[in-house]
Parts: sequence; structure tokens; C-alpha cells
Amino acid sequence: MCLFWKNKHIIKLKKALNMAGYKQIAHLLPEILEVADKAGEMREKVLRVLIDHALANASTNSPAPVAVNEVVETEAKKQKKKEPKAAKANKAEVEIEAKKKKKRRTSDTKLERSADKVSPIVEIGELPFENISEFMGKYQVLPETLKKLYGYTEQGIVGKYMELKTGKKSEAQVNAVLLRTMANALANGSFSASIDEIKQEYKEFGILDTNIKVNLERRKNFFSVFDLKEKIELSEEGKQAVAELIKKYE
Repeated sequence: MCLFWKNKHIIKLKKALNMAGYKQIAHLLPEILEVADKAGEMREKVLRVLIDHALANASTNSPAPVAVNEVVETEAKKQKKKEPKAAKANKAEVEIEAKKKKKRRTSDTKLERSADKVSPIVEIGELPFENISEFMGKYQVLPETLKKLYGYTEQGIVGKYMELKTGKKSEAQVNAVLLRTMANALANGSFSASIDEIKQEYKEFGILDTNIKVNLERRKNFFSVFDLKEKIELSEEGKQAVAELIKKYE
């Protein structure tokens, strides 16, 4: 038997029990501690049960014996009842953490423009910033950032950006529209894009699907003209949104 464990609990019991209670069962403590020690990992619980039993029968000199096996079995049953709840709670925590990890992976993934659908960009001049000078001043958009994103070619203003700063297709569809209208604004001052231009942009990024209308309507405040048969034009809120998006590429 572990003498340290025995001595420690004798001291604790003296403090925990009132003197009258301790004196009544003092002669039983060595036997109680020895029996409890045989319970192994459950000896603390068994000890409490035996002490309670001894105190309850303190009126007699020889309290009715309590079989340690019975106590261990009783406590084991209680523990088993708790385990399913603990296991269920643990499983729920694992599932929640798995969902969080999946969400983090999704947010870290960037939808990229398909390289085989992009022609080499040959720039023939500087971007015509004069067409959007008011926009640049109002929202503090830097020329250097726009040069990273767009090029002036024989085909007009084309996008050089290869990803849309999101891993969610619904958000990517909105961002693609914003960036496409920015290209047209550089070309002619109008923050608008035809449906054909938008679909082409979607094809290059692999985000063309049947949810276009639903996803864009969620951000309908971004558009002053919203005609999915012809064109889309940005509202002032939309211009602010594209400015904030562009700054993410700085």
C-alpha cells in the first residue's frame, strides 16, 4: 500500500471531519484506506463512499461492511453513463473544428484565371488615367496599383490580374464584374460592362454557372444599371467597392 497516499488522506480526513465524527470512525480508517487503495484509479471515489458508509453507521462499533467490488462496480456504471455524453460532446467539437478548417482552406484558396485562356499581353502605351482621374482622387487609388492590374494593348484595356482575392465562387463572380467595369472605365470613363464581357471573364476564371443572377442580385446596391440581358453599370457604392478591391492588389 502507498504509505504516502495513506498518510495524506489521514491528515485530510482529520481536517475535513469534525472531531466527533473523526473519533467515531478513527479506529476504522486504516482498514478503510487499505480497502480503498485496492480500487486502483477509482480509490478516491471508493474512499468517499466508504467514509460516508462508516459515518452513517458510526452508532455501532462494527459498521456493516461494504464490499469494495460493489463500490467499484457502482462507480464504474456511473462513469459509463457519463462517457457517451462526453464522447458525443467531443464528436461535436471535432466536427465543428473540421468545418472551421474546411472554411479556412476555402478562404485561403484563390480562384485563378486559366493560363491557357489568356493571350500574351503586349502593351503599346500608358493607361489613360485621365478617364478616371476623379475616381482615383476620390478613393485614393494609386496609378502603380492599376498598372499591376491592367495593360493598354491593341485590343484595348485588358486585365493582367490572375486571381480574384477570394476562394468563394459567389464572391468571385462579383469581384470579376467590378474589375471588368474598371477596365472599361479606364478605356472610356464608363464603369460598365456588357453581359458578353462578363461571361468571358467568368469563363477565363472558371466561374461561369447558372447562379450569376442570384449572386449578383445580392450586391444589387453596387449597380445603378442591372440588366443581365445587356449590361451592368456601377453605382457609387459599386465604385467604392471596386476601389477597395483594387487596393487588395497593392
